Amino acid sequence: MDRIYCDTCVYIDLFEGRADKFSCWDEFALSLFNRVREKEYTLVVSDWLLAELKKRNHDKTFEKFIKEFEKDNLIKVETTKEDKKKARALSSNYPDALHVVLAKKANAVYLVTRDVHYFSEFRDVIEISLPQSL
Repeated sequence: MDRIYCDTCVYIDLFEGRADKFSCWDEFALSLFNRVREKEYTLVVSDWLLAELKKRNHDKTFEKFIKEFEKDNLIKVETTKEDKKKARALSSNYPDALHVVLAKKANAVYLVTRDVHYFSEFRDVIEISLPQSL
């Protein structure tokens, strides 16, 4: 089973029901997470992801949400000083670089985000994908 790490925006899309006139981003996110529940993918989450969600007051929602996944289908990764150092060396875009470092640390194959333009510089490090593209 391939491991996926979802950027913060994917969770926010789901939790806030975000969409635009062309796409229902929340439905793309929900579809992807349902595929994790069906064991098509293993979900990687991090303390950095939780910290970013906390800024949007979604930390409790996130903690409740990930309890729905089976333990063998969820990998939690913690940030170390070495991870922060690697992220700073990887890019001046530290917040997103740290997501990349943590995803790679957990052997994720895909970093899933709606904001692919922010992650384009990391395409040689990890495969970047839209939720609906997996």
